[in-house]
Amino acid sequence: MKYFIFFIFVFFLGEVSYSDDSNTYSDVFPAGFLAEYSYGKYSVKDEYISKEKYTGILPGLKLNWSRFHSNYGYFLSFEYAHSSEIKNYNVNTDIHQFIFNQGFLYPLPVISIFSKKLYLFLGPGSEFYFFNNHQDIAVSGFDYAQSAAALFSLGVNSQMILLLKKNFFLESFLHFNLLSFGFRVVDSEEDDESPVKLLTLVSANHIAFSSGVRWILTDYLSFKTAYKLCITRISAWDPLLSVSDNITFSLTYHF
Repeated sequence: MKYFIFFIFVFFLGEVSYSDDSNTYSDVFPAGFLAEYSYGKYSVKDEYISKEKYTGILPGLKLNWSRFHSNYGYFLSFEYAHSSEIKNYNVNTDIHQFIFNQGFLYPLPVISIFSKKLYLFLGPGSEFYFFNNHQDIAVSGFDYAQSAAALFSLGVNSQMILLLKKNFFLESFLHFNLLSFGFRVVDSEEDDESPVKLLTLVSANHIAFSSGVRWILTDYLSFKTAYKLCITRISAWDPLLSVSDNITFSLTYHF
C-alpha cells in the first residue's frame, strides 16, 4: 500500500509533464508467461460458521499469460491458495481460494515524473472468485461446518509502470469489481433466502493491489518481487470478510 500512496503523492505534487518517450508500450508491458508464489498472513471472519476471526499463513500460486497487441494489452490469470492451518485458538479451518481473472489494459498518455517515465494502463475485466471454508470441528448428524461463496464480476484493472533504469521497473497493479453475481451457501432450514443475488459495491467487494520491482535478467526472462494486498467482503448474506498481506516472487518468460 505504501507504493500506491507514493505514486498518488508524486502524481499530484510532483513535476509532471507529458513525454515523447522513445520506448513503446510493448517495450515495457510485461507480456509473457508468469509463474508466481505468494506467502503471507491471512485473516477471515466468516459468520456463516462463526463470528470469530481466524488467522494464519495462506500460501498461493498464480499463473498469468499476457500479450500486448497493437494498441492494448490482454491478460489471463489463475490463482489458487490453500491452507489447513488457519486458526482461532485451537480450532482449525481449511481454506481454499480460486481466482480466474481476464482483462484488457489500454495505454494512457506517457507522463514524466522527475525525468522518470511513467506508463499508465486502464481497462475493463471480468473475474470469477471462489471461496470455501471447512471448519475442523465435531458436529452431529448430517450437519457440517462448511461455508462457500463465489463472485462472477465485472470490474476495472489498472497498471502503473515506472521506468527507473533500462532494466529496472517499479510496477503497481489494481483490480476491483463493480457489479457481481454472487453465490453463497445458505441455511434452507432457517430461512428461504436465495443463494444467488446481483451485488453492487455496497454488498460485495473484491480488491487486489500489488506493488513491486521487476528486474530484466535477459531478453526473455525477468524476476519480480512485490507486496500484494487482497480484500474480500460479501455482506448480502451472513457477512464474509477476508484480508491477506503477501510477499510475492515471480518469474516471467517474455515472448
